[in-house]
Amino acid sequence: MNDLKSNKINDLYQWFKSLIASVEEENEQKAIADEVFFRFFGLRPDKRVLNRNDRLSESEIVRLKKAARRLNRGEPVQHITGVTDFLDLDIYVDGSVLIPRPETEELTLLVSREIEKVYDTGIPLQILDIGTGSGCIAIALASRFRKCHVFAIEISEDAISMAKRNADLHGAMVQFLHQDVLSSDTSLFPPETLNCIVSNPPYVRNLEKKSMALKVLDYEPAGALFVPDGDPLLFYRVIARKASKWLRRGGLLFVEINENLSANCRDVILSAGFTEAIIKKDIHGKDRFIRARM
Repeated sequence: MNDLKSNKINDLYQWFKSLIASVEEENEQKAIADEVFFRFFGLRPDKRVLNRNDRLSESEIVRLKKAARRLNRGEPVQHITGVTDFLDLDIYVDGSVLIPRPETEELTLLVSREIEKVYDTGIPLQILDIGTGSGCIAIALASRFRKCHVFAIEISEDAISMAKRNADLHGAMVQFLHQDVLSSDTSLFPPETLNCIVSNPPYVRNLEKKSMALKVLDYEPAGALFVPDGDPLLFYRVIARKASKWLRRGGLLFVEINENLSANCRDVILSAGFTEAIIKKDIHGKDRFIRARM
């Protein structure tokens, strides 16, 4: 039933779900509709139910129609609302940056726990996020560890602009650096000055594209996702080499990894001079992270 019965909030919510019935399964339709009504109108599910008989304006209905058309083309809901949630932080996103995944939230929580376990967070630690994208990891760490100095490297100027916008939104003190991590330059930081480095680099092989959703392939930046089939550990090799120079003795490196290449990735990191590299699983039981120590 795509016919609009009324402009009451409850009727519009059911109508909007019917418009996007071809997009996802029923649970996803509800999740998308909940997100749109919250981001567009400030209506969380409980508030939407309490105000079910309130009415929306004609311009708000037009906005819903436009959103439905974009969703039916496969565009991610986060691009339509312009914002997503990352560890209870609003993070602006668009086509210039990856939409943060739950696994990257896990990575950030792992980093936070290990920092608190190993260091006195009352002193100004030096933390680096490599390939920051939207800035979500760096901003979350800077928000949690206010006395730490957080740096973030990113090759895309558009992504840096978005990351700075996100940092400003949360008052997070992050120093963003326009830098290609794959360059041979290691002078960005003096030797043995950083306490912690974290990175979620590109790790999806081109051969794995066929198993990915079209909304990812069509709307998210390929450069932040894919690596050559012939050299899938390119970023880890370079990051490990630079991290071995920049980290203090005992410093920590954390990376998100391709589950199919976990052992190879660990070997690359150990060969760069790290004393240990431990593979850690995500909530789905997949090899997803490595925690290494100099």
